[in-house]
Amino acid sequence: MVMTPAERASAVAFSYKNCELSSIVPSDAMVAAANSYQRGTIDLSDFVGTPEKQAQRLRQEKSKSRNSEIFDADENEASEKTSIKFAGTDNDNQDDQQNGTKKSNQTQLGNKKQDQVRKPDETQLRDDRIFARCVRIIDCGWPAYGGLDELKIIHRGLFVGAMNRAGTLRSEGGTATNHDMKNKANQPNRTDRSDSPQNHQPPSPYFPASLIETGAANIFSQLNEKDHLSRLDRAGFIHALAGIYDELNALHPFNYGNGMVLRIFISELTHALGWDLNWGTVTFEGYRDATDLALFEHDISGLERMFASIIRLANPTRIFLISGWEQGPAH
Repeated sequence: MVMTPAERASAVAFSYKNCELSSIVPSDAMVAAANSYQRGTIDLSDFVGTPEKQAQRLRQEKSKSRNSEIFDADENEASEKTSIKFAGTDNDNQDDQQNGTKKSNQTQLGNKKQDQVRKPDETQLRDDRIFARCVRIIDCGWPAYGGLDELKIIHRGLFVGAMNRAGTLRSEGGTATNHDMKNKANQPNRTDRSDSPQNHQPPSPYFPASLIETGAANIFSQLNEKDHLSRLDRAGFIHALAGIYDELNALHPFNYGNGMVLRIFISELTHALGWDLNWGTVTFEGYRDATDLALFEHDISGLERMFASIIRLANPTRIFLISGWEQGPAH
């Protein structure tokens, strides 16, 4: 399938925002490659391969740096009878600072203006791979099996080659890896989702691992009974969408990346019903507050406000829009 420039730009923009809402930021080199892909000067395979080229370059530079440092250490040992200094030690960094020198193996990966400390190379490469894979899965699509299997496919497409256990359900209890659990100890336990609190830790808002498959079956059964939220006006659709989003967010089937998977799944579901979600205006803080309000306080009003602010008709010129904006594309 050949993507148009507008479709490529949309995939890149969505992927960048999807990563940003999960605190994943691609490097300057990856952003430059994304710009080239949008312009059509490189194809999708070249774009997705950019992190591997970066990884190869880093390995070569580190190898050269190690060889150079070992050679310098041998020279120093011969002349000054000092011990060899190995690459990557704190003493090496201190010596470089004292001598006013700069290591040749430093790169510009992850040097965002807002960053106070440059990310470790492996962490930045991981982020770049996830960003590239997000663009790829948006561009190429995935089998719409529905249910938990579809979430697994999306997770695998996002994280294979970038993280371990891609597409694999979590096996431990209801973890809270993407939310700050501080000051939550006094919140009421969500007995339908959470494990019993242990060691005076606040209860997790997520489904226990043992109930993920059962919970998913129930959620998607409800979605089927509601005809996948079709034939709803705008207000009804927003309310139903917020409820399903909260339930899937609480399902939390994977050890990591649940938010990214959910935003892709919900965006595609919404688009198929004639709506689009413009995530561009959603901030990390706003998204966190809306999802936390639903998770910890059983209140989906924050999600409703978020969706109300970003939902729009996929094609406002459709001839069956006979009753205006509020009627929605299903009538």
